Amino acid sequence: MKYRAIFAGTILLLFFVSIDHAQQDDFLVLKGPYLGQKPPGTIPEKFAPGVVSSKDRIEMGCAWSPDLKEFYFARSETPELSSNWAIWCIREEDGVWTEPEVVSFSGVYRDFGPFIPPNGKYLIFFRQNNKDNKTRMGSWIVDRTRNTWSEPRFFHDAYCLITSDFRTFYFTTDESKQTSKDIGQMNFNNGVFSDPVKLPGQLNTAEWEGHAFISPDGSYMLFDRVKSTFVSFLRDDATWSRGYDLGRKYHVPTISPDGKYIFFEFQGDIYWVDAKIIDELKPKI
Repeated sequence: MKYRAIFAGTILLLFFVSIDHAQQDDFLVLKGPYLGQKPPGTIPEKFAPGVVSSKDRIEMGCAWSPDLKEFYFARSETPELSSNWAIWCIREEDGVWTEPEVVSFSGVYRDFGPFIPPNGKYLIFFRQNNKDNKTRMGSWIVDRTRNTWSEPRFFHDAYCLITSDFRTFYFTTDESKQTSKDIGQMNFNNGVFSDPVKLPGQLNTAEWEGHAFISPDGSYMLFDRVKSTFVSFLRDDATWSRGYDLGRKYHVPTISPDGKYIFFEFQGDIYWVDAKIIDELKPKI
């Protein structure tokens, strides 16, 4: 009886170990571009369900490294929007995508809105207080040091700070009694920001605008307006056209570095769609 019990116990242990390895193997088979996910068409699809998009938390705002080997996204600690937030990362190592983990510089304060400029040398994100920890709220930045990131340092008060050339920065302005939120612009030269101004042209309206993101080729800008995402096209005179409604309730849009796909938040998850949906609006300018 004693040996039978030991044998049964060993079999049971091996059973659970095999299940654990099978679960690990299921995750480790994520290979290929974009976490091995099947590319979407012009109908949005949830991105990497169960890996990025989870059932019990909120994912919103994401960024790719220029070589598409790293994917960063913000995730809430609980299903509540008011909970703590951290920035997570998935990396492709030896052709296989790793399990998501919180990046080294995040996890204490409310961190979200990761953005990586085309040069890949920096990651900018927005940091807020939480109920237990106080900090200087605003945009923070980390420097790329080989395969890791430096300690974060405060960069600017502006929210949703982005740039395509590290010279001209766009952001979401504050709301006041006189004006709604708008897309603002600043220049950055020798480590100093110019005074912020409201983006000239027809893009901004009496409604609020925010969460701007510029396409890799600089030809168009996505942004949120109230409950929909709009696109504005760069004109020959370097001003931005009026916004054209994509007709869908996207939120916090991002464009992949190769310009092929648009990523956005919808109902607490990250979705993606083929960027060809922008082509439908270009003739209307």
